[in-house]
Amino acid sequence: MKKKSSIARYREISQIILGDIEKGTWQVGDQLPSEQALSENFAVSRFTIRSALDDLQNRGMISRRRRLGTIVTSSKPIELMVQEVRSVDELFQYPENTQREILQSINLVSDITLGNFLKCDVGSRWTKIETIRKTHKNIAVCLTEIYVPRAYNRVRDLISKTSSPVFKLIEENFAVEAMEINAEILAGSVSHERAKLLGVEPNSASLIMVRRYRDAQGKLLEVSVSEHPASRFTYSFNLSYRR
Repeated sequence: MKKKSSIARYREISQIILGDIEKGTWQVGDQLPSEQALSENFAVSRFTIRSALDDLQNRGMISRRRRLGTIVTSSKPIELMVQEVRSVDELFQYPENTQREILQSINLVSDITLGNFLKCDVGSRWTKIETIRKTHKNIAVCLTEIYVPRAYNRVRDLISKTSSPVFKLIEENFAVEAMEINAEILAGSVSHERAKLLGVEPNSASLIMVRRYRDAQGKLLEVSVSEHPASRFTYSFNLSYRR
């Protein structure tokens, strides 16, 4: 009888551990046995176990940290969302199979800290709208803080009714046009409070995108800050360059 390859074996072990997690043998927050213990349990090399754990980590099931060991972070495989960007317009919108819902909204007056971040005048009035975006499988993609001038705060009533970008809703309802769009992509880590909403481990890596929209006179129409778990979201750029 032909012996199974180590490649097939590591996938088999990965699936067994995944099944145990889904059944509740190990729950979110539990520590898995050490590589040595798993190696002895499955009668395979530590290399094969390491490959199986790599597979589980890539699927968002576990987190591996030195001194802390291997921790279960999800009870089911996490879907990685890859947003392919082929044009400038696609950089500023999410796939249609995601839905956005409002968590809360508050009115603010810009102080020095907020003014420096938004790049607006101190004392200007804003509405901050906090939203969460999820896939059709109810998996959180990102948390977004949307800042709009108080004059546009009626846009919050439209946000949950459509997947259109907020700046588009502002254009359509307030007779203005975004002529300049600035985007920054930053690395971050998820706070404890946000980790609960996103369903990830606290302090895990995140991808943050800040977008600022201005009209022809340079007036801010919207500023948004979106935080995505790095384990389940990535941007893929494919833009043509011609001289």
